[in-house]
Amino acid sequence: MSSGETVKNDLNDLLMNENKKRIEKLFENNSATPIKISSIVVHNSEHVRSEILKLYLDATLSNAFTFKELCESADDLAKKLIQHGLVENISNTFDTQGISRHNLIASTYPSTLYDSSNIPTKVSVIDITSKIKLIPLKKFMAKTGTNIGNGEGDGYLQFQLRNIFGGGERLNLDITKGTKTHSSYLLNYTQPVNPTWIWDTILYQNNRQLGSSIDMIVGGLRSSIKGKTGIHDYVNHEFYIEGLLRETKIISSNCSNTLLFQAGNDQKVSIGHSIAWDTRDNHIIPTYGSFLKVFNEVALNRYLKSQIEVNTAMSFLKNSLITVNGTMRLGYISNISSTLRPLHIGDRFQLGGGNDVRSFQPMGLGPKDIYDSIGGNSYTAYGISVFTALPFKSLMTSNFKIHTFINGGKLINHNSSNGTFTDAVKDLIKENSLSTGVGIIFKHPVARFELNFTLPLITHKSDMVRKGFQYGIGISFL
Repeated sequence: MSSGETVKNDLNDLLMNENKKRIEKLFENNSATPIKISSIVVHNSEHVRSEILKLYLDATLSNAFTFKELCESADDLAKKLIQHGLVENISNTFDTQGISRHNLIASTYPSTLYDSSNIPTKVSVIDITSKIKLIPLKKFMAKTGTNIGNGEGDGYLQFQLRNIFGGGERLNLDITKGTKTHSSYLLNYTQPVNPTWIWDTILYQNNRQLGSSIDMIVGGLRSSIKGKTGIHDYVNHEFYIEGLLRETKIISSNCSNTLLFQAGNDQKVSIGHSIAWDTRDNHIIPTYGSFLKVFNEVALNRYLKSQIEVNTAMSFLKNSLITVNGTMRLGYISNISSTLRPLHIGDRFQLGGGNDVRSFQPMGLGPKDIYDSIGGNSYTAYGISVFTALPFKSLMTSNFKIHTFINGGKLINHNSSNGTFTDAVKDLIKENSLSTGVGIIFKHPVARFELNFTLPLITHKSDMVRKGFQYGIGISFL
């Protein structure tokens, strides 16, 4: 690129930034200006049932009474229609019909402080017409592909029917076969209940190898209702009920006694709730914001399971050149069985792996019986990751980052019949396993790819370590 072209590009960038600042200033100065939406015109609305579309408009645009609320509600409408599977995309433009006068006392417009002798009886309001264009979804989708991550690889086939009856109804069929997941079949029906809540029902059956000694065949039905509430939809709720049947098969002649006792058929019914508060700008590699999730599950006449996860992110220097993420997770299971029968390995916590406590094998931390990881009922895991841009000018703003981390954690089987929760906490804060490492990550729009060189710092006799290169693929990392 010549010097003249470089100067021209820099000048264009400067002009764009100036225009952006001018528009932002205009929005800021007029954010409290009263408005009234007199009409809403929707194009391509035949793909969404009219009563459903009215629900979404009433919950968003119809509640806007200032210029700021108008912009926020337009964004909220687009987000809800897309996330709930009603449209592929949406564009919204506004026209003004001039200024009208409305009675101040009978209106819901923002009040202004006046001298007691000069209180007006009417307020000037900008008359707005909203013009919405909906881009409809393709009704049928089919795709196939492969996944590699968490120490396994698989291929999948997916069929999807979307917006079946014009109300955001969606039916998915997923078929997966892989190295550890021998087979998985999932039929998923999703339907919005209203602009806030979504009903989700899953019928599933999968055959998966757990560790090196057992195969687990699980089939079940799970129904849930979930939604986003609070300012800017920061709070996410999910309530669910699940029933399952599972068969545990022994596939190794060297299987431990602990797993031998769990062979055979088993059934479980559970109800649960999770609540998450998320202000992060991105859930894959956030540069700022915080995340808090609390999960509780009760399996009838079996156990009470609780987990909590906390994550925070902050950035330094221009363009988030350095980003620091900190995460902590805690989990505890209390056995409430009337016969105090041991927890099934499928219900216990597992710890270790490229997406978890790095520098250890998947299921590499915690209690063992011979060579089998038998899981635990209490755990702690924590980590600090530092992401920096690559030291090349052309790659400074790319999706590749240098990753440095330190991870730690511990998984135990705490005797809840004789000990207290406080005893479990005291045990968890002692003799933690610790690791560090450095690597490179790639931030994809749907997942995060990591390749790290890992080094265990503190290990214990039962730990299964992974020194050297380790990869991880997913959306949730420690």
